[in-house]
This record gives sequence, structure tokens and C-alpha cells, in this order.
Amino acid sequence: MNAQVTAWDVPGQSLTTMASSLPNRSISTPFVTPRHSIAPHVVAVGCVMDAGWRRGAEAGEGGQMSEQLRTFAAPPPQSLDRDAAGALIVGFNGTTAPDDLRRAVAAGLGAVILFTRNVVDAEQVSALTTTLRSERPDLLIAIDHEGGEFSHLAPANPWPLASPRSLGELDDLDLTRSSARDAAATLASLGIDLMLAPSVDVNSNPANPVISTRSFGTTAAVVARHGVAFLEGVREAGIAGCPKHFPGHGDVAVDSHLALPRVDRSIEQVTAVELAPFKATIDAGADVIMSAHIVFSAYDDQPATLSRRILHGLLREELGFTGVITTDALEMQAITATRSIEDATVASIRAGADLAMIAIGEADPHTLTARLVDAVGNGTLDEARLADAAGRVRSLAASLATRNRAPGLDGAPVREVAARIVARQEFPALGSSPYVVDLTQGLHPAWNPYFSGLPEVFARVAPTSDGVVLRGEDSAALATAQNAAIGRPLVVALQDAIRTPWMRAALDHLLQSHEGDIFILCTGIPEDRAIVPAAVPTAVTYGRNLVVLEEVAKALTRQP
Repeated sequence: MNAQVTAWDVPGQSLTTMASSLPNRSISTPFVTPRHSIAPHVVAVGCVMDAGWRRGAEAGEGGQMSEQLRTFAAPPPQSLDRDAAGALIVGFNGTTAPDDLRRAVAAGLGAVILFTRNVVDAEQVSALTTTLRSERPDLLIAIDHEGGEFSHLAPANPWPLASPRSLGELDDLDLTRSSARDAAATLASLGIDLMLAPSVDVNSNPANPVISTRSFGTTAAVVARHGVAFLEGVREAGIAGCPKHFPGHGDVAVDSHLALPRVDRSIEQVTAVELAPFKATIDAGADVIMSAHIVFSAYDDQPATLSRRILHGLLREELGFTGVITTDALEMQAITATRSIEDATVASIRAGADLAMIAIGEADPHTLTARLVDAVGNGTLDEARLADAAGRVRSLAASLATRNRAPGLDGAPVREVAARIVARQEFPALGSSPYVVDLTQGLHPAWNPYFSGLPEVFARVAPTSDGVVLRGEDSAALATAQNAAIGRPLVVALQDAIRTPWMRAALDHLLQSHEGDIFILCTGIPEDRAIVPAAVPTAVTYGRNLVVLEEVAKALTRQP
């Protein structure tokens, strides 16, 4: 078949004109076709520049795409192997595209996810995405880019995105929207078209070890309205956002990277709190939703990622989501403690996921593709379910190729966030040489430590300042810090100390032993303020956004 397509934009929707022989379907409708049918699954639509496929070209006047629109021939009927590959999103090692990965892309791989290990700078990321798309233009390329310390783009990002908690606390929907647009436009300029954000988990449990400032707040109402505004900003930039982690990761005390969390709330409670932000973002047109590796006992005894009752029954049928469902990384211990990655890949697609994510650098898309094909052959996985999954992914790629792309805002939103956080609090003058003790959490797979700690930030602003970073209980290092701070103002930074006993003990020791001026900086959830004595000067930053922290350092040291 040699049908051609032409894409154009109409306010509020994307339309595709096809040869009369193609099915009459909305572009958002999944194409489900048995692999032996002569009808195509999807029509591929692409945007290119003269120099090749570059989704990241700057938008023209009025926010219109400056790329030339190009039509692609409709592909032939998809094979079972190609459908299996199309239901995978994988990570890889290195800063260039390995040959095996390029072959997998050419063979139909649905998506690639980038991490800090793949990022050097903007030029390198752009070259990487261009190389990948030279194998197949409709490849989806994703990255975790939530804001604050939760981003894997930092080396290539001149203006780090403000933390969601800071946006929720400022509660300015226009600022949230513009922040998301600015960040998403940066991704688009680098050839990344799937932003794995926002987290619309309601952080109702201060002991939560993994969500923290990734959430907009502690109530469903705040998270819902800012989740929608964030998603609108991402869409203005012409790429896809991804609300996560469905049905909700906010009320847990276990990290799913390390073990399987369980939520025992009733269906009524889950509906009122956890599901409300997801329903709002679905109604706002979410393209992708990420599942959580959490047992919700009111629905199923399986993790949500592997539960057909949750992914199909709840997300698809009850909430009406028609877009792409991606899993969280299947190598996390919440999943692999009881099954192999290969078995989890099959189980997640069977449950209703459209993209099974294997984010580790050693992911082998060829082996995973073969495992899905074998599952169809032995009856473990229905072929129509696999075709539906791959068809939804291709439909998303086709839709993204037709979207207008508004330009970025050159960091204006995050600078405004920083200015407003500083303006609403009081900062004493500590002079140019404070000693900084940074009590911070240990390194975490979801975080990107794009600076070595608060002493580094202060030293950039006030070169005569210094300090130490402590990531766990260390009495010797704490004693050394205590001695180094003698006769100097002391800044103590906390990060989620409310759930971290060693950090609270270190804070108490410093408060009792230091005889000079002391200032406490809460860089995690603002609930940490409750553990600081009322008489001690304290401020909150709602996360570790570098622009915010530098403005706070300037305020304390009175540096310009």
C-alpha cells in the first residue's frame, strides 16, 4: 500500500487526512488490527527540517512550528515482532546510540528513555536523538524531568525546572503553566518528545521516602489543579506529558525502588484523594499515564502495574483514559523481588500497559521482544492486546508530529519562582563567610544530584564560605564541622528531616553546641519546619532547585 497522509492543525485538535482506503478513525483512537490484516495499524506523520529529523527546531512567530511538514508513506501491516518491539521503552548505557539499540529502533522499538548517564550537554543530546531518529522518525524519546532535584537533564539544561512543591506552595497556575512550558520547550529543542511528568501523587504522608517535593502538595485539590496547569504547559510546547504514578504514590512509607508498598485505603478514600488528580489530568487530555508498583488492596492483591483490574478496569473503563499507559521501570525491587523482568514485561502488557519500561542500561530490547512474541505463541498474551498496545504508541507518535510548538521562555519562570520564595521570607545578614552543614538524603535512583551540595552553592555566591555535606550518621564528620564553624555564622540545611532520625539528631547536636548565629534552611518538604525550635531563624525552599538555592544564598550573605 502506498497511501499518503497530510497533517495540519486545527485549534483544539489534530487532524489527519488519509487516502480513502484507510480506516476512518480519530488520531487518538488505537488502531487494533490482526497482524495478517491488509489494513495498516497507524499512519506515521513526521516533522522534519532540511538537515534531517529535528523535532526541536525553534517555533516561529506566534508559536507556530517552523519545521517543514513532511508526509510519510503509510507502513505495511505490522508484524508480530514489530508489535512486540513497539510495546517497549528501554534505557541504555553511554552518550551515543549503541548499534544494538539502533537496530532495535529500526525494528520497531516503541520508545527510548534517557537518564543522566546519557547526558553530557545540549549539543550531545541533540546529536543523540537525531541519530536515533535517523533509524526511524516516529521513535518516542522520553526523560524524567519533574523539577527540583528530580531531573535527568541537568547537564544539558540551562534553567532547571522549579520543584512541583514550590509551584504548589506559590499556587499561581499561570506560573506553573509557564514553568512547564519552558521546561518542555527545552526538551523539544533537544529532540525529546515525552516528558515523564508531572507527578500527581498527593503527598499526604510526610514519611513518604520517594515522592517528597515531586508532589505539588498534600491535598488532592492543589495537586489536581497544578497537575492540569503543568500538563497544559507541556502541551503548549508541543510534546507529551505523563501524569504519574497511577493510582497514586503519595500515601506510602516504602520506596518501590526497594520493596513493594501497599495501600489499604477503601475505594471511597482512594477515589477522593489518589484518583482525583488523575481524573482531572485525563479530562484535560493527558497523552500518557505511568503506573505505580504498589498494591491497592481494595482493588487487587497484585501491584497496579500488573493488575488488569486497575489498568484496564479502573484507568481505562472507569476513568475513561484512552491514551498510552506506560509502566514505571520494571527492574525496581517492587516487581523483581517476585518475578523476572521478562515475566513482568509480559504481565504488564497483559494487564493493560502499552509500554513496558526497562530503564536499566543493560536492557536488551531484542530479548524482550522475543519474550513477548513467545508469550503470544504459548497463549500467555493475547495477540490483539499486543497489537492494541503498539497501536496506541504509534498513534501518539503520529499525533506529536502534527503539534504546534510554542517557544521557551529563557528561564523567566524559575527566576520568578526564586524571587517570590525569597521575597515571602526573612533572611538575616550572615556575612560573606558562613559555614554550611548540608544534612541531605543519600543518593536515590529518582534524583539527579546536579551539584555536590549546599556548600558548593554558597561558595559560588560568597567564595569565602565553605562547609560539609553529610548523607548519613557520621559523628566524626559532625564533630569536625562543629569545630570548623566556631566563630562563624552557621547554616544548617535539612532535607526531609521529619522522616530521618539521624538528621534530626545532627540538627539537635548543632543547635546545642553552636554558640554563634545559626540559620536553618529546609530544602525538602516544608513540614521540616515543625521540628525546628520557633526561636531559630528558618526558611524553606521547597526542594533543591539550583536557581532558588543561589537566590537564598545571596539573601543570607547579602551578595549581589
